[in-house]
Parts: sequence; C-alpha cells; structure tokens
Amino acid sequence: MSRYDREENPDELRDSSVRRPAESFDGHDTSDARGQAGGNGSSHDQPPRCEIRTQEQTASARNPELKERDHPTRERTYDLRDSEVQTLTDIGAFRAIKTEDLVQHRYDGDTRQAHRDLKHLVEQGLVQRRTTYPERNVYVGLTRNGRRYIEHNRPANTASRQVFYQGFVKRREARHDAAIYRLYQRESQRITQAGGKANRVILDFELKRSINRELAKIHTLPAGEQLSRRQEIAEADGLTVVSGKILLPDLRLEYETPDREQTKVDLELLSGEYRQGQIADKARAGFTLYAFAEDAVRLRPAIADPEIMRDILSL
Repeated sequence: MSRYDREENPDELRDSSVRRPAESFDGHDTSDARGQAGGNGSSHDQPPRCEIRTQEQTASARNPELKERDHPTRERTYDLRDSEVQTLTDIGAFRAIKTEDLVQHRYDGDTRQAHRDLKHLVEQGLVQRRTTYPERNVYVGLTRNGRRYIEHNRPANTASRQVFYQGFVKRREARHDAAIYRLYQRESQRITQAGGKANRVILDFELKRSINRELAKIHTLPAGEQLSRRQEIAEADGLTVVSGKILLPDLRLEYETPDREQTKVDLELLSGEYRQGQIADKARAGFTLYAFAEDAVRLRPAIADPEIMRDILSL
C-alpha cells in the first residue's frame, strides 16, 4: 500500500515537501531524504579501484565572520569499485533495501562480494545499516555523504533525472518499503523479456511532492472548480482520479519499448491490510498489482471480482 494511501489522499496532505521519517529502525531520528535512480544486474569481477574526489564545504560555526567570506574546502577521496558505485545507486534509488535482496539482485547471489562491498561502504561513511527486531532483518540506506556522492558521480547507465534518497523510513513500514526494490526487479525483468529497457524509477515520495505542489494552489477555489482542476493535475502526472482522490502508486517505472517509445507502468504492492474497496480502486486506476504469496491468501476473501484476483502478480 502506498504510504500516502493509508487512507491515502494527496488532497489532505498539503505539505509539498518529502515526508520526514519520525522514527528510525534503531529509535534515533534520521535525516530527511530529497532525492533517486535504479540499477540492475550483477558484478563478479574485481576491477581496480578508482579514486573519485569530491569537495565538501567546511566552516566554523563559532566564527560568524566566515559567513561573509568564501568557506575553505576540504578534499576527500573515496576509493570505490564499480560494483560499489552501482550498489550506492540502487540503495539511493529505493531509499532502503533489505540486504538479502541486494545480494540476490545486485550481486546475483554472490554473498561474499556483497558483504565486502557493503562493509567498505559503511567504513567510508556512505552507507548505514539498521536491524529490525525481533525479525533481525538487516536494511541498508545511504548517509548524507552517500547521497551527495552518488548525486555527483552517477554511473553512465543512470538517468539524469533520477532522484536519490538518504536515511530510513518508519520501522513499521520497513518490510513494505524495502520490498519495492523486489517489485522493481520483477517488473523490470518482465519488460526486459519483452524487449524493452527500464530507464527510471519514481517512488511515491516524488509523485506526492509533485501533486501536492499543484493541489496547494487550488485549495481556495470553489468545490466544483477544484474538482475540475484536480482532474487536470492528475492527468498532467499520468494519474487517475478515483472516488474523488488522486491515487498514487508505490512505484512508477519509466521504460523504453522495443519500438523505442518512452512509456511507463504504475505498480502497487498489496498487503493483507487492504480492503475490497481499496483494491478495486487501485485496479480502476490502472495500476499493475503485486502481492506477497502469504498476503494474497489473506486478500482473497476481500476481492469480490475474480478478474482482479487473477491479475494480481506474485512477488
């Protein structure tokens, strides 16, 4: 379920900024995320490390006079393998990824290389780990420096408009949000098998920000005019108004068809918490629906339409 659909309604979320997580996995506040991109495939070879230098602004907060001058800079060198840069790209695109999913999809099951790369990225201060209890699932996310690094050192196969994120979402949403990476891998595989190519991933964070920015402008209009403008706003973002709401998917995947046409698919990960009306609305919005096998069993009694049940893909 989209984090803005519990009950999701962008009309009621007037803040156009990206949501700030109120609770991290370990109980401490984490920094907000602003930014995304995606990667696919794996890497087993050991290319020589390459040094890429970045500039970080340093200034003393104790000396107000420094605000009036150019701040000195401190040069920092990150010594990263190509596989580590690709891993940063994946993590930043999806905000948080379960380590076992990263091993399976980014490293093609090579646990040793995955753990080596992650250990080095953590030591460099670019990646942080969180563990949930009692499940003891381990998730990885970018630090602020990790996001800054990948924003300035995008791999050639990464779209320039992709947004990267840092930090973690709320603990209770960890399983769902980290599963979005698995959702992407499954749909990307379907696109590739059909001769297409995935280009860019857009999380609901980004869609919400775009929608709310426009909704804030029509808040004072008469109700009838608001309804008309809401429809226009939805269509401008390739979305649909259902039951008076602009529905947001968990993930939008932009891709190139075999005919080199640019198109998109909106994906929704159903959970056992969904009610019949919510599932029907998601289907009416044109979303491609996925569900974990265990959740599909719980959802079956809530789905009155057998066609919708048949169209739900297993994750």
